[in-house]
Amino acid sequence: MDALTQSVYGGDVTRALLYTTADNPGTRVVRVAMATAEPGRGGQLHHHPKTDETYFVVSGEAEVEFDGHIHRLGPSSCVRIPRGTKHRISNTGTETLRYLAFHIGDADFRGEVEHVKAAQL
Repeated sequence: MDALTQSVYGGDVTRALLYTTADNPGTRVVRVAMATAEPGRGGQLHHHPKTDETYFVVSGEAEVEFDGHIHRLGPSSCVRIPRGTKHRISNTGTETLRYLAFHIGDADFRGEVEHVKAAQL
């Protein structure tokens, strides 16, 4: 799914809203990482027991597998993966995949983001 986009500053900037806590201020912790994968490479099937995750593709082409479905992503597209959901991302293009990985946990989350491989499930 695509992020909600809008023009701001008189149309000089187009902004994509990726995450907001306006309905429950102070109830979430957000960690963001920039990630890359070369063509034909990607992550292993895994899940995060304490955080939801959103992938936002900056450049390149990707497939994200979760809930038995394949979601194809290109630049400026994103997908949300609920905590506990087995998933993986793969570079299906011919250039380096660059994406942001947002981990969103409850306000009391203070630990490291866990990556539990599928074999451990």
